Amino acid sequence: MKTLWNAISFITITFLLVSPVEAQDNHYAWMQFGSRNGILNNANLSQFEDQSAVIVNPATLSEATQSSFNFSTNAVGFNNIKFENGLGEGFTIKNSSLTILPSLAAGVIKPKKSEKNLVIGYALHTNNTDLLNFSDRVETKINLINETESPGEENYLAQYNITTNLDEIAIIGGIGWNLTPNLSVGISQNFLYRTQEYAQKFSAYAIPDKGSGASVDLTGTNYDYYTRYSKLITYTKIGLHTKLKEWDLGLAISTPTLGIMGTGYILADLSLSNIRLDEDLNVPRKNYLANGEFDKIKAQYKYPVNAAFGISRPFGKVRMYGSVSWFGKIKTYNILDPGDAAFLQPPSDENVLYTNKVLRLWSTNQTVINWSVAADWTIRDDYHLLFSFRTDEYFSDFIPEQDGFNPAIKQWDNYHFTIGTQRNFGWSEWIVGLRYNYAKRDDYPQPISFSDPSEDNFFRGETATGTIKSTGFQLMLSYTFTFGNTSKEN
Repeated sequence: MKTLWNAISFITITFLLVSPVEAQDNHYAWMQFGSRNGILNNANLSQFEDQSAVIVNPATLSEATQSSFNFSTNAVGFNNIKFENGLGEGFTIKNSSLTILPSLAAGVIKPKKSEKNLVIGYALHTNNTDLLNFSDRVETKINLINETESPGEENYLAQYNITTNLDEIAIIGGIGWNLTPNLSVGISQNFLYRTQEYAQKFSAYAIPDKGSGASVDLTGTNYDYYTRYSKLITYTKIGLHTKLKEWDLGLAISTPTLGIMGTGYILADLSLSNIRLDEDLNVPRKNYLANGEFDKIKAQYKYPVNAAFGISRPFGKVRMYGSVSWFGKIKTYNILDPGDAAFLQPPSDENVLYTNKVLRLWSTNQTVINWSVAADWTIRDDYHLLFSFRTDEYFSDFIPEQDGFNPAIKQWDNYHFTIGTQRNFGWSEWIVGLRYNYAKRDDYPQPISFSDPSEDNFFRGETATGTIKSTGFQLMLSYTFTFGNTSKEN
């Protein structure tokens, strides 16, 4: 038995650490954890469903009847994002991916002698992750420079790229115990290690044809912003669970996160070539440059207070579940702030004051409420069909008046529908599920526009909005090994 345990643990942890992953950078509920809980969505709030109870509601750990170990993963996932008119009218950009998605290794330890049914839970999992790359280029002829300096049309060359790469690993330990036969409490401590890389690049140039009689050979703009940071944070979750006749109810409250350690890095370059900032044609064109590297910046990242309520009840062979999860608001704050440092070139005592406004990386969290409904249909004691529908709203929004950069790109609401099947074989439990996600937003802001550039807007265009659509399928697999051949009743 010890050899089997070591083998399962090694395979699980190795798979967890090496798997490529993708999820969402701006959602609390994109991923669900556990075998049954992952498909039924927060079912662990109202009763013990699987080993992810330590993550969802540690109070329900007290219902575990034996020690067990679970490995679950979204084995294969395909997601497609299409941004119609994303970089101006007629410029549609896409991002598609086929990846292996996040995994969970979790267990329950039930001591043989426990007067109050004290049960220990632990988990190691990918809490959040994201990978996105949008890019496009245009080459055309537009009249961009005034006729006095450049008669006719100029060659317009522009390209844009935005990328984000996010990973968040969590280690959790907790306990649950019974206060009375119908009331239990639990507490868990969560440690999250978050890393993120974020970059935006844009360049655009107006180049007159040779022999056109132009007095200027090139004018354009270029900016390149790259940042990365890492942050270790922790929070505590307190849970309650009670039984009222046939009803099971659960409540879990998470504290705001507490920062432990973190550091960040910013590398940025901004240049304007032969730009005219004065309408007077007698004033010569000028070149401008801003360039800087900022290392070992103190990093922050925060998750808000969270309260979740779940309820479930059997109706014949079908158990119904419902849950509501509320996330509090966090005012705008800086993830990274380079401070008063040299960026505009040549540096001076005055222009260093603008550095933090231009380059800061910031975040904000709006109040979010997600909900779900789910059902478990018992065909036989060893065979179940599982269903759920849930919402997944984004928490950080575009704020045009804010200086700097917000790395939360995916600012749209997701909707998830999941179906699955559960089969029990002695000491083993297998679950296979399929999840479909859908999102659409008709007023998604364009970062730049290729369709109407001018010197007045530094060839970035007059931005409007486009339509963004996100669809995907994920295959979900789960294996649970139970230390004892005891059937679970639902």
